[in-house]
Amino acid sequence: MSEMSPLARILMGILHKGSWAAGALLMVFAAILLWQRWTPAGFAFQKGDFAFLGVLAFLLFLAIYLVRGIRRELDDPGGK
Repeated sequence: MSEMSPLARILMGILHKGSWAAGALLMVFAAILLWQRWTPAGFAFQKGDFAFLGVLAFLLFLAIYLVRGIRRELDDPGGK
C-alpha cells in the first residue's frame, strides 16, 4: 500500500470540496429553472427544458461519483 504525500492530500481535499460545490451548484441551477417555469396553473416547460434538466442530472451523477471516489482515495490511498 502506498502512502499519499501531504501535498497530494491537500489537493485531493480541495478537489473533494470543489466537487461538492459543483454538485450543489448544479442543483441550484435546476431549482432556478423549475422556479422560472412554475406558474399558478402548474409548470410551463418550454422546448429543451427536459433535455437541460437531463444534462444537469447526468452532471450531478458524475459529481457524486467523483466525490465518492475521492473520499475512498483519501480514506485508503492506493486502494486494496
